[in-house]
Amino acid sequence: MKSMVRDVDKIRCYWESRAGLGEQAGTRDLIPKHLELEAILAHVREGMRILEIGCGNGITAIEIARRYSVDILGFDYAQGMVEAARAAAQNSPDLLGRVRFEVGDLTTLPDRDERYDMIYTERMLINLKNVKKQMAAISRIGSLLASGGLYVMCENSQDGLDQINLMRSSAGLPTISPPWHNLYFRDAELEALRLPGLSLEQVIPYSSTYYFLSRVVNAWLAAKQGQEPEYNAEVNQLALLLPAFGNTAQGKIWLWRKKAE
Repeated sequence: MKSMVRDVDKIRCYWESRAGLGEQAGTRDLIPKHLELEAILAHVREGMRILEIGCGNGITAIEIARRYSVDILGFDYAQGMVEAARAAAQNSPDLLGRVRFEVGDLTTLPDRDERYDMIYTERMLINLKNVKKQMAAISRIGSLLASGGLYVMCENSQDGLDQINLMRSSAGLPTISPPWHNLYFRDAELEALRLPGLSLEQVIPYSSTYYFLSRVVNAWLAAKQGQEPEYNAEVNQLALLLPAFGNTAQGKIWLWRKKAE
């Protein structure tokens, strides 16, 4: 138990240390961040009540409020991230929607009366380094949805990473492991999950083209030149123009629907 508490504190400190990094707070790899933002935005509709759990410094929530007249509440357990999100929102006068940020997390939030038309997480549940906790979190999120509401679960797939590594191995490249603070999902475990009133509606492999281009093609080209691959290489940018194809999607969206009452 003490070890688990230390891990949680270590992860929290890690995210606190990144609060001032702007758009690179969540990742230095900005092309898939753009792809996941657009993939989440595809499910937003005018007038929605939206909850983001693990909002970080607010980049996604603020962009949604910039494009849509919605009401967004974002939570994060890192105080520094919430402060950065609030400052960013104050410096964004062109918002169509309303956006607020509070300190909190899914495991400690008290029962709330609000129910949301849409809830999303963006690589947040992978910070829970225990499958049981991850599955319980999905159930908790489902309980916060309004009738017919949608949980847009934008997280990382270990199966997608395994496919990337198979291709890298064929190209003579070393395998990639998840970051120390992450536990990626197994697709089959999510497909087998049965929760009262919540159903898995669709799985969207939005990042597959990008990860093939960046982690296989660009990595191989860089290795041939004796260089480190660059995230913003021209070949990687092709993913912004091409549709998703193949099974190398490390980042996926699992769409969960709350049963209409």
